[in-house]
Amino acid sequence: MMRNLSVLVMILFTILVGCSSKSTFEPQPIDLGVDSCDECHMGIQNLQASSEVIMKDGTPKKFDDIGCMVVFLKDNLEQTTNIFVHDYKTTEWIDMNEATFIQGSKIDSPMNYGFVAFSSSEDAKTFQAENGGELYTPDEVLKADVQELKDAGHNNGHDTEHDMK
Repeated sequence: MMRNLSVLVMILFTILVGCSSKSTFEPQPIDLGVDSCDECHMGIQNLQASSEVIMKDGTPKKFDDIGCMVVFLKDNLEQTTNIFVHDYKTTEWIDMNEATFIQGSKIDSPMNYGFVAFSSSEDAKTFQAENGGELYTPDEVLKADVQELKDAGHNNGHDTEHDMK
């Protein structure tokens, strides 16, 4: 009986240590016009559309468009520890898991994936009422076929201006 209790305590301790060992990192500032997207290599020109992934070793990966980040995460999600997006309304960093997304609105994103993020679902719904688009949860964004969404956009990609008005 005592041996079983010792084993149980050891298992619980291991689980607690394992759960608490996941490091969290703060997002690094994006230097507009200097930093480049780690997926498409275009210069980052707009905070409203940009995002950042922090790898398990603490290395930040920066993206000019939320869609570029999703493409990157398709092959690298397991190596990440934090994912951040900018609130479209305030440009403040928010954890992706706490964001509400709109895709396919009247607003063009830099690479035409068409995602914008909001820290408040109310702000997202107000934006949607004024600009159209579909609501997405963080999980739906990660599972989206972003290439199909991009192809459905009206300008199809890298030849567009960075027009997030």
